[in-house]
Amino acid sequence: MNMRSCAWALNACSPATWLAGVFGLFYFSYGIYLPYWSLWLDGVGVSAHHIGLLLGASMLARTVGNLWVMSQVRTAQHLQPALRILACISLCCGLAFYWIDSGLYLWLLMLLLNFFYPALIPLNDTLASRYIVQVRLDYGRARLWGSLAFIVANILVGQVSAHYGVDWILHLWLLALLGLTLMSLVPVSPKPMSGANEPKGEGLSTVWRRDCMPRFLLIVALLQGSHAFYYGFSALYWQQQGYATSTVGYLWGLGVLAEILVLACNQRIFSHLSARHLLLLGAGCALVRWGILGATTELAWLIAAQLLHAGSFCFSHLGAIRYISRDLAPHTAAGAQALYAALAMGLMVALLLALSGYLYPAWAGRVFWLMAALVLPVFWLLQRPLVAQTCEK
Repeated sequence: MNMRSCAWALNACSPATWLAGVFGLFYFSYGIYLPYWSLWLDGVGVSAHHIGLLLGASMLARTVGNLWVMSQVRTAQHLQPALRILACISLCCGLAFYWIDSGLYLWLLMLLLNFFYPALIPLNDTLASRYIVQVRLDYGRARLWGSLAFIVANILVGQVSAHYGVDWILHLWLLALLGLTLMSLVPVSPKPMSGANEPKGEGLSTVWRRDCMPRFLLIVALLQGSHAFYYGFSALYWQQQGYATSTVGYLWGLGVLAEILVLACNQRIFSHLSARHLLLLGAGCALVRWGILGATTELAWLIAAQLLHAGSFCFSHLGAIRYISRDLAPHTAAGAQALYAALAMGLMVALLLALSGYLYPAWAGRVFWLMAALVLPVFWLLQRPLVAQTCEK
C-alpha cells in the first residue's frame, strides 16, 4: 500500500460514523422540506390550489423515482456513487429555485427534484442494510441521528423563517444539501462490498415475484399507510380543537423523541426480536394509537398517543428493515428496499392522503378510526411466518 492510499485509509470514517452523518444531514434537509416547502411556495406567490397540485404530482414522481433509481443499483459497489449522484442532483435542483419560482418551469423542476431527492431514503436504508450484514452495524444508533436532526430542523427553521422570512427556508435547505453532498464524498472504510460469490442484485420484477414479497409489502403498506391522516391532517385537526400551534409542534416533537428512544435501544433491547414480532408490535401500537386519537382530543390522551409513535412507526419500520437485512439474501435488499419505499412509504400514503382529504370535512377526527381499521388485516397476514422457502438465502 503506497503512502497516498495509507493516508486515505487513515482519514476514512467508520460505517457507523459515516452513516450517522449521512442520516443526520439528509433528515435535517427533509425536516425543512417536508413541513415548510408549501410555506416557501406560498411565499413566492404560488396559490394554495397549485401548491396542492404540485405536492400531489411530486408524490407520484417520488414513487416512480424510487423504483427507477433503486432498479439501477445492482451491486453494493453502486451504493455510495449513487448517493453522491443523487445528492449532487438534489443540490443543483435546489439552486435552480433561486431563478425558477413560478410557471411551467416550476412544475418541471419540482417533478425532477422529487424524482431524485426522496430516493435518498431507500438508498440510505439499503446502505445501512448492507452494513448490518457486513460489519454488524447498529442500525438504530445510526438512524436516530436522522430523527434528532429532523426535530432540530423543524424547530430551527420555524424560528428563523418567522424572524427573517420564508427565503431562509430555501437557504437553510440548500446548506443541508451541500453538507450531505460533502459528506457523501468522505471515504468510508470498509466500503460497501458484495460478497465474492454474491450474484448481482435482482430486478424489481424478480423481487416482487418472490412468494413472501407481496404479503410483506401489503403488511408494511397498511402499517405505514395508516399514518397518512396523521401526517396530513393531525395539526389542522388539533388546531381546530383549540390547541395552539406551539402545542401541536410539541406533540409532533414528542412522537419523534419516542422514536429516537426506541432507535437508541434497538441493538440492546430489541435485537432478539424477529421482523414478524416487530411488525406485530407496530400493528398493536398503531391500532391503540389511532383508536385513542379518534376517540378524544384530551391533552393527556394525545400525549399517550404520541408516545405510541415509537411503536406505530418505529417498530413497523425496524421490522421492515430487519426483514430486508436479515431474512432476504443481500442481492435482494436493494429491490426490496425500493418496493418498500415506493409502495408502502409513497404510493399508499399518497392514496390515503387523498382519501383523508375527501373524508375530513364530514368525518373530522373519526378518520383516525378508518386508519385503525386498515391495521386489522395485518394481524391475520402475520399469522404465518414471513420467510417462505423461496425466500431463503
